[in-house]
Amino acid sequence: MCTSSRNCFTQDSGRPEYMLTKLQEHVTKAGFIQMQLKELQEELLHLKTKLLPFADTMPNFALESQGATIVHHLTSETYQILPPLVTFWGLPLWYPAVTPRILIQGHSTPLTPGHCWAFVGRQGYVFISLSHPVIVTHVTLGHISGMQSPTGFPYSAPKMFSVYGLKKVNGEATSLGTFVYDANGESLQTFKSSINNKSVLRFVKLQIESNWGHPEYTCLYNFRVHGNLP
Repeated sequence: MCTSSRNCFTQDSGRPEYMLTKLQEHVTKAGFIQMQLKELQEELLHLKTKLLPFADTMPNFALESQGATIVHHLTSETYQILPPLVTFWGLPLWYPAVTPRILIQGHSTPLTPGHCWAFVGRQGYVFISLSHPVIVTHVTLGHISGMQSPTGFPYSAPKMFSVYGLKKVNGEATSLGTFVYDANGESLQTFKSSINNKSVLRFVKLQIESNWGHPEYTCLYNFRVHGNLP
């Protein structure tokens, strides 16, 4: 029989019942902490998803690193807007190659001013071979915002544009919709396809019908095609 609380604790602490009770308490506490960590991870993932542009939450089938390519002979002429990088006695010798490939290289927000492809005038088009045959559900078009523009407004941004899908390069084009890019909206804007059929498409043509006012050229920063594999 113990004569003090200290002696009782010492004796009880060696008993299997006491050790089992303490072990159960530790297991319960560890389980509670693990549950809290899981809840925090889920909340963090939810917040991260909310902060991401909608385009970043879907697969992109117009991504060069996954196999998408530009069909150059069916794409508009490039407008040269950058100064030459190499000169000799003031004469330009070489200009940097800014091609439509920049549209499909996966750049996300914030987009970098000037890191774009420009075509001549207010109307133009880009023809893309997708990385996979796909049932298109959405498309995304990107341009810098007015806050990023030196003029305070993105005059060179596309305004009205149409998207067409094709099964073959020279096949019949199916309209996926005509849309308006909001110059005062987010940099990356996603649009839902207007067709409800399950056509499996291998190529997409982006056709710009107008821009927001620039008389010489139109700039495109990013274009994506979203959908489902058949």
